[in-house]
Amino acid sequence: MKPVIDAVVSEEEEGLRVDQWLTKRGEGIWSRTRLKKAIEEGCLTINETVVLQPRRVVKACDRIHFSLPVSLPLCLKPYEIPLEILGEDEFLLAVHKPAGMVVHLGNGVVPGTTLVEAVFAYCPLSMAGGPLRPGVVHRLDQATSGVILFAKTDVSYHQFTRMFAERRMHKTYHALVGSIPALQSGTIEAPIGRSFSDRTAMAVTMHGRPACTQWERLEVFPRAHQALLACYPITGRTHQIRVHCKQMGMPIVGDTKYGKIPGERLFLHAYQLSFIHPFTYQKVCFTAPWPKIFREKIEALRKERGRIGKDVF
Repeated sequence: MKPVIDAVVSEEEEGLRVDQWLTKRGEGIWSRTRLKKAIEEGCLTINETVVLQPRRVVKACDRIHFSLPVSLPLCLKPYEIPLEILGEDEFLLAVHKPAGMVVHLGNGVVPGTTLVEAVFAYCPLSMAGGPLRPGVVHRLDQATSGVILFAKTDVSYHQFTRMFAERRMHKTYHALVGSIPALQSGTIEAPIGRSFSDRTAMAVTMHGRPACTQWERLEVFPRAHQALLACYPITGRTHQIRVHCKQMGMPIVGDTKYGKIPGERLFLHAYQLSFIHPFTYQKVCFTAPWPKIFREKIEALRKERGRIGKDVF
């Protein structure tokens, strides 16, 4: 049996502890001790939210994903990897994550290659999220570049995770899409859940969780039939912007999972993160400039179409 469970809790199973539910679904193949350790290391999500408590009670219709680590280390080791620091104080660290870098360790991820290991070598981090995910309060896809925030203390970890959950973190992404929207701006509200045809992908589905993305058109490139968008995710579902762009008929350039428009990389960039600092009460804004490949792509498109519309950079 594969060490992965991705299923929905039935009405008959409601009220079980999640470790009991996993034992039942795993047909007793895993010991309670091994399950407890894996859960506390962040290997369990319920409705796409990481859960670290084995005693958590499940409810009917909960979507549970559990992936047992095969060879993950018992604790995180720091690795000296160059970082682009965008800002920091005693509570937080903002970093520009490069495209292609995984945020934290997981199944199939080689130790010594993740962003959290590099940050762990740079400064102390909160361990409230588990020993393999210190300081991690949100994530970016491996192929996505841009601003990512880490918590240095347990107090700030709980504050920041709460702020993300309460939508008090304002995120701006830039996306190059393979179509030109007729409208200048818009909003898409479409529920997102696990794809039934590809369990590694997400999709718009009536049984998914509510998801909302606002967007506006920044530039158009008629000859390439592409456009540069600013996307403002109101919710924070897995692959949300990528799935919503596909749903609107304008997949992101270079997105091999949700589109077929070739590109040197996934042209999705977490450009800005702003919020009211929970301890200083000052507005904080971290901005990650476009990476070289992203910038050169937009510059080439501008030259190709002779600069139509307003340039934003």
